[in-house]
Amino acid sequence: MKKLISCLTLMFIAGTFPLLSGCGKSAEPGAQEAAESAKPLGPAESMTALIEGVNNQQLQATWNFLPASYQTEVNGLAHEFAGKMDPEMYNGVFQTGQRLAKLLKDKKEYILKNQMIQGLPVPPEKVAQFWEPTVGILAAIVNSDVSSLDKLKSFDGGKFLSTTGNQLAKNVVSLSDLIPTKEGEPSLSEKMKQTKVTLVSTEGDTATIKIEAPGEEPKEQIMVKVEEKWIPKTLADNWKSKMENARKQLADITPEKVTAQKEQVLASLKQTNETLVQLENAENEEQFNKTLSPILAPVAFIAPMLMMQLSPMMGDTTGSASLGEGTTADPNTQVTIVIAKKLSNAEQDQIMDQVSELMKDTEDLKIEMNKQGDTSIVIISPVADIEAFSKKIKFGKATKVDPKTRSITVELEK
Repeated sequence: MKKLISCLTLMFIAGTFPLLSGCGKSAEPGAQEAAESAKPLGPAESMTALIEGVNNQQLQATWNFLPASYQTEVNGLAHEFAGKMDPEMYNGVFQTGQRLAKLLKDKKEYILKNQMIQGLPVPPEKVAQFWEPTVGILAAIVNSDVSSLDKLKSFDGGKFLSTTGNQLAKNVVSLSDLIPTKEGEPSLSEKMKQTKVTLVSTEGDTATIKIEAPGEEPKEQIMVKVEEKWIPKTLADNWKSKMENARKQLADITPEKVTAQKEQVLASLKQTNETLVQLENAENEEQFNKTLSPILAPVAFIAPMLMMQLSPMMGDTTGSASLGEGTTADPNTQVTIVIAKKLSNAEQDQIMDQVSELMKDTEDLKIEMNKQGDTSIVIISPVADIEAFSKKIKFGKATKVDPKTRSITVELEK
């Protein structure tokens, strides 16, 4: 039961978080009138409606669950945030996201055939299964009612959750259905369908309900009545402080801070869009993946470590050579060198020897060499200054240095 309650809470937050963090003015008149005209529900019926709504991928149920003043506050935060944002910067982020989502959909076949993807410790067919719902989540967000500043200025949480929220829920359910469960254990959807909520006691504006789900211990939940809506006492107790904290964060967004960030954000978007143009204009699979592989290389190296927690989906990993203790390196001092060539063992040893000589005065030096398809990856740590380090490389020419991903693309000397 604790797991189910935690999941319900997570899904409720997932539905309302974009409103709180992106996040005015009350809901649109139609939605407001519909909410007001609905028959008030009791404490057990209110929780049942929330569970059924989420399970049926109708996330407006999370909005209807909130008291009217809570809805007004959430919408108000969204409108206030919109008034502080720079249109070029905000709209640019979503426009780039839209291009990325379209590319991921249109070039799915090329991407899934990329040797970096093929080399991940996950069966290729499993990656393909996860692809559509994952891209669907991204597409739903970047094309939603918050995808431009003008739309955000008239944001309505009920409308957002009844459109984008439902699309997100559908894709999340598709993803959850792909995750293996223990034999005989019902899926989350089936658990929610079989969940029973009953009234234990009520006194004035306070009530206790019992929530029972298959395979879990029953849990009692204290509910309180706020503006004719029955909500968990913990939500009512924490709402004011959460709203105050959100307002403080919004107050901290000053025109000076937005202006200071704008140049950096636009520069990053420009670089991303230039890469997207190359990928969009690729004439064939080979040209496409020649651009994509160096981008995926750092991710391809980190993926095996992340996937260790998902053993049912794991496949065989690619062999690697390493120097140094087998402890996890600090990502802030770790550098990934990407070489667009499948190195022989002798070439690997030669590069590792050169790096070892270059870093001979470095304490706790760690060097690891991996192969991903026709690309070789060298992971080195600790490296404080990636720019300075790139200039010391002797075994090839550093053609690209990316401080954000802490990666260096090297072209070997011929």
